[in-house]
Order: sequence, then structure tokens, then C-alpha cells
Amino acid sequence: MISKGNLAAGIAWLVLIPLTGCGGSDLPPPPRQTMISHFAPDAPDTIETVLVDPLPVASAHLTLPDGRTIAPVSLDRDRQVYSDNTPSLPNIGVGVSGGSSSRVNTGFGIGFPFFGGGGGSTYTASMTTSRLRFLVPDMNAYRGGWQHWILHLDLDDGANRRSIETLPPAPPLQ
Repeated sequence: MISKGNLAAGIAWLVLIPLTGCGGSDLPPPPRQTMISHFAPDAPDTIETVLVDPLPVASAHLTLPDGRTIAPVSLDRDRQVYSDNTPSLPNIGVGVSGGSSSRVNTGFGIGFPFFGGGGGSTYTASMTTSRLRFLVPDMNAYRGGWQHWILHLDLDDGANRRSIETLPPAPPLQ
């Protein structure tokens, strides 16, 4: 004989399994914030910096140890908007209760959004990939003291801004 609890649990699994694929999006998540600097493979005296961030690079410079600055020879930006629309779907709940001195009880429930109730949710994010190239004027001077050079980036979208300062990459092996 099948008890009500076992019957309810069996029905819950029969309802849950087909609905596990419902909801959400098959779109990949937006990329993570990253910053990579290296010397260009095609130009051994050129530093390439790629920054993935919600804010675009508005300006940048490479500061030499004597205080002079070098502007990038190129600055390209590519903004991508990521959106995830989660539609209103039935809500499913499964519960188990019980303890050492009582029976184990199971239950489940299904909620259906009527007349648009419950609404879907929308998540929107934008990420900008900024690509910069700096021409190093004297590779011998760079090799001798690259740890004293500063890579400075100003990020700005018109409403938010911040700056990043870091060491440029180590020089390539000769």
C-alpha cells in the first residue's frame, strides 16, 4: 500500500523533472573584470593592455621614471550589453518535515502566476573591452628600470569614474 506521503513525493518528482529546464537563460554570463598587459608579439617595443570593465577607458598614459608621459598610440573600446529576461513561470515547492519523535511528512505545491502576477525579472549588465597600445621609446631604458614606470588608466562613463595605476609588463626576453 502506498502512503499519502510517498504518493505526494512521487507526484512532486514527476512534476519537478520536466520543469527543471524551464526558466533562466542559455546565454553565457558577462565576462569578468580583467586587465592584462603584455608586449605585442608583432611589435616587441609595443605594450598592449586589454581591460574588461563596466567603465570604458577614457584616457591613459605611461609615466616614465623622469615624469614624462607617453600617450597610447591607439585606444579602442567595444561595449557589450548582456541581458537576461526571466519569464514568469510556475513556482514549485517541495517540503519534508519530521523529527525523531514524529513521522516524516512530505508535501509539495505549485503556484501559477495569473494575469502577469509575479512578473519576470530582467538583469542587464554592460561590459566594455578597452584595448590600448603604447610605443616604448627606448627599450634599453625600459629594460633597465621598468619597475619605475607607471601605467595609468582613467575610466569614465560620464556618470562614474575611477583611475587605475599599475606596473607595466616586464620586458620580453632578448
